[in-house]
Amino acid sequence: MRRVFFFCLLLPLMYGCETFVLRNATEEVEILASDDTGYEYEITVLLPANYDANRTYPSVYLIDGHWHYLNVAADAKQLMESGKIEDIILVSIAYANLRPSNLNDFGVISEFRVDDLTFPKNREDDELGGNAFEFRQFIANDLIPFIEANYATDGTDRTLMGHSLGGYFGIWEMLNFSDSSLFAQVEAGSPALWWADGYLMSQLAEAAKDNRSLPFDFHTTMGTLESVVWNTFYDEFEERIQNNDFTGLTYQFERYPKGHTANAEVGFRDGLRYFFGQ
Repeated sequence: MRRVFFFCLLLPLMYGCETFVLRNATEEVEILASDDTGYEYEITVLLPANYDANRTYPSVYLIDGHWHYLNVAADAKQLMESGKIEDIILVSIAYANLRPSNLNDFGVISEFRVDDLTFPKNREDDELGGNAFEFRQFIANDLIPFIEANYATDGTDRTLMGHSLGGYFGIWEMLNFSDSSLFAQVEAGSPALWWADGYLMSQLAEAAKDNRSLPFDFHTTMGTLESVVWNTFYDEFEERIQNNDFTGLTYQFERYPKGHTANAEVGFRDGLRYFFGQ
């Protein structure tokens, strides 16, 4: 039986949820655990200034909050405050009780994300990887219902943002759940398209052969200073997208003179502008 534990709700009268009031923003932290993946997740929710529970906001689900939440939250706050993007609710997904500044925790996080963000395994005999369906179950059955029951989000306007294996997961979602996706927009920064001998490339070829509709707004980036392998797969992916007129798909490919980590920082900011600019 699937169980979800909302730890901050266990003692609401004694402590309440952990809440931080930031400059023109409110940040709330929840701990959720899922039997689907076997992992506990630290979920950080950033609400816009003057949050109004009587209206609805687009929701942005950010994978790998350990690495990217601070930068994306800072950018989102600045862009909302300056009126460059509409107000959004940012939902960061990280692993509970782990900190990347700790060397051992860093390794554990890396192993967990390989499990959660990939399908299939990179090699058949690998111990890790291949559990993307289970991670998606956590998002679909646990995380999204919790967010939409507790915050004023628009269930038809969800965005998924991921980088590296997180970008891989976003494209995997698009190609495998085109008729029942959890998200209307997908941001894929530096997607690891080389994974499992280019598995997603074969998935894209099947989608083109089937004349499959891809009803997404898609923004993706790559750093020109990333490896030849990453850029070669990315070039071919872009060419295949451009050569196939997928019904419903709008997209933008962008390249920056950056390496892998730096590309995430600028790519996520431009993704927010692309999806929510006004």
